[in-house]
Amino acid sequence: MEKSEEEIILITDGGYDGQDNIALAKEKNVKLVTTALIGKEAPDALADFEFNEDGTRLLKCAAGHEPISQSFTKSTRQCRVSFDRNHCAGCPYQDQRRPKIYKKVATFIASKNASNRAKSQRYMQSEEFSNLARLRNGVETIPANIRKNYHLDKLPRGKQRGKFFFGSKIAALNFRKLFGFRKGLGNYAPNPVLV
Repeated sequence: MEKSEEEIILITDGGYDGQDNIALAKEKNVKLVTTALIGKEAPDALADFEFNEDGTRLLKCAAGHEPISQSFTKSTRQCRVSFDRNHCAGCPYQDQRRPKIYKKVATFIASKNASNRAKSQRYMQSEEFSNLARLRNGVETIPANIRKNYHLDKLPRGKQRGKFFFGSKIAALNFRKLFGFRKGLGNYAPNPVLV
């Protein structure tokens, strides 16, 4: 697609999360919001770590200290960093990072991907994210509701019979929503994103 003049918000599944996808979306002026993250959670302190642009060097930790030395592993895209022992021994983020503390230094492994994941996790706690996630979750409940309550798994054989059966189930869902709305059960708070 061409680059959009207005920012477009694209709400997707957690499988599309990743810095490559976010960078590609940003080039087209699209904000990529993923509703669920797959994989292991990252410690919250990693969100405050500063890396260089390509993620090969750690510039500052969450407490604002610069590393003494570091090495980057291309295959795992992780940095093994060493800090002064005194910085890590009394650090308030020590329980989240769990550095190995030696006589003079403290070391641990960090990556830009983990830092970005921690930033995503932090964003998922915000009010804006919960409003955006409700949009996607509201749409995804419809197929699950039809399968569970309207027995869509038992489609009859034949193309026309199947089409009629499916159409009847959709109509039944719409009528149930209409009757609920008419009874006064359909008073829902508006989503601030849509208002």
